[in-house]
Amino acid sequence: MKQNVRIEHSKTILLIGSGRLAKHLQHWNSLLEKPNTLLTWDRSQDPHALVKYLNQCHIVWLAIRDSAIIPFYETHLAGSDIPVVHFSGALTDRRLSWAHPLMSFPEGLLAQYVYHSISFAIGANTDLDQLLPGFKNSSFIVSDEHKPLYHALCVVAGNFPQLLWNEVDKSLAQLQIPDLAFQNYLSQVLQNFLTLKEKSLTGPLVRNDHLTINKNMASLNGTKLQTIYAAFVKEFSS
Repeated sequence: MKQNVRIEHSKTILLIGSGRLAKHLQHWNSLLEKPNTLLTWDRSQDPHALVKYLNQCHIVWLAIRDSAIIPFYETHLAGSDIPVVHFSGALTDRRLSWAHPLMSFPEGLLAQYVYHSISFAIGANTDLDQLLPGFKNSSFIVSDEHKPLYHALCVVAGNFPQLLWNEVDKSLAQLQIPDLAFQNYLSQVLQNFLTLKEKSLTGPLVRNDHLTINKNMASLNGTKLQTIYAAFVKEFSS
């Protein structure tokens, strides 16, 4: 007796954009077991080519800035029956599907195992494989109601620590503290958090050591970090 075997076919996808995410998506797709056929278009190309590509593709991926997504859709795609997918974690529009990769993408490309480990936030009643054919990544549901909060938390977690670290890094350089020493410190701080979460906290705020806190703030006088330190003490000191 013959068994029914599901045969997976790659798709032809039109990728709009030429920025960092677009470059990662191109490389990511090339690493799939059965890569999709990618057509690419951006503002530097002939508009007639866009019309040609739209007639050839099964899906459109919009890897462009948030503020350009809806204008582009309404100018070029509204009324078409081609599925359109954007990758914004903040934008919600019922006319478009979305898949937000929970990842901080650097300028350089990543290793295959890193791409495979990335999880996607998607909307309810959404199949990731329909949006990104051949991608075997995990996914989780974020409702339209909670999407603004989800994205705000991503911004806080993915950007605020770096802003602090950049300020600290500049001050440590002035003190001639070796880069490697600071890197090792940050690496262990992150590992402690991943392992211990709230129990990873150390230092004067946890000990409620007001003498040390006051000395810290005085030493930061006239810097951005003094204001930030005071705000953290106000919000998180017991």
